[in-house]
Amino acid sequence: MDNHFNNDETRRVPLPGSESPVPEQFTPEHFDDDREPEQPQKQPKRRRSRRQMNAGCAGSMVYMIAVVGVSLVLSIAALFMANDIFAFVKADAVKEITVSENTSVSSLAKELDDQGVINYHSVFKLYLTLKHQTDTSVLAGAYQLNPSMDYGQIVDALANTASTETVQITIPEGYSISQIRQVLLDNHICTEDALDEVLNDYSFKHDFLKDEKPAAEGWLEGYLFPDTYEVYKGNAAVVDTINKMLNNFGNKYDADIKSGAENLGRSMHDIVTIASLVEREAQRDDERARIAGVIYNRLNNSSEFPYLQVDASVLYGLGRTGGKLSDEDLKSDSEYNLYNHEGLPPGPICNPGHASLYAASHPEDNNYYYYVAMPDGSHLFASSYEEHERNIEASNQAQAQAASASADTTTTEATGE
Repeated sequence: MDNHFNNDETRRVPLPGSESPVPEQFTPEHFDDDREPEQPQKQPKRRRSRRQMNAGCAGSMVYMIAVVGVSLVLSIAALFMANDIFAFVKADAVKEITVSENTSVSSLAKELDDQGVINYHSVFKLYLTLKHQTDTSVLAGAYQLNPSMDYGQIVDALANTASTETVQITIPEGYSISQIRQVLLDNHICTEDALDEVLNDYSFKHDFLKDEKPAAEGWLEGYLFPDTYEVYKGNAAVVDTINKMLNNFGNKYDADIKSGAENLGRSMHDIVTIASLVEREAQRDDERARIAGVIYNRLNNSSEFPYLQVDASVLYGLGRTGGKLSDEDLKSDSEYNLYNHEGLPPGPICNPGHASLYAASHPEDNNYYYYVAMPDGSHLFASSYEEHERNIEASNQAQAQAASASADTTTTEATGE
């Protein structure tokens, strides 16, 4: 039996004559398809009052005025800052700024602002950051700046100063690059950053440097000729200053030295390296060629004398220019330690003068393999180790006597006798 008809919700149709009323929900009206469905009544639109309309217009006007006002303020601020950066319309006046040692451009921003050279030190610092010049150092001294200068001109004036002021400097024979560097800084020739950039990165075009390239830290060691120079102060003149020393070397490495090197079968690099050893070891001119002879004797008999054992080279590797060497120093792993590295050091240990360059290219023909220093700067030379041991003993005695005499002198001076 189909149970659809058992559902309580099934429509019931009354039989003829039945008294049962038709349920209300099933009145004939529900089946009258010809009748149009009732339309829902539309709610009348509520019209905005004039007060509300005026309030809305006023709010829009306030918003527009605020936007325009903020834009105007920002535009004016941008205009003022742009004028400060590019100096479109600024006062023409000379301002003198005094800079102390180890000062960077960015650290001067507040002082430049206070002095009226710029108007916004924070904007100036931002400019330096964008230009990667935050840590650019400034040479100590007095600078004349003008508010009419734009930011770029101010930085150039401070960091790349080209001065008409000159200073005379003297580079002693045997000075290393680090010592020459300090001479230039002590005389306020330029800033550290500018000097280091030229010494380590500038690729000078001299022919005698071609085998030393590429430019790197210490690559000019041996080629900055010791002499007295008249140089300009300022970072812009650093290249010219170093160039003068290199040109001087080119002139002093003359035909006699070149021919001597050719006869020895040695390159310029070798000659300069040997000359630098001679320069730091010899204290008397008459011993330069003799010491050079000892060096060549060992180099030419490397199977018997593999190590040059030059103290000055060990000191250079340790970053020192003098003092006694300890047992620990002699065990250092530096390539300049010629007690445990065979042959010549990798390069010059100082900048030799003409006398040492000549001695390195014209060594004395002798049979010495050893020497030891005496208190007066002279040396005792020996052909055998036994003789060398006797010389060492004599040197120690002389050194002790010299130290005792020096102590007596100091005591006498202190007591006033």
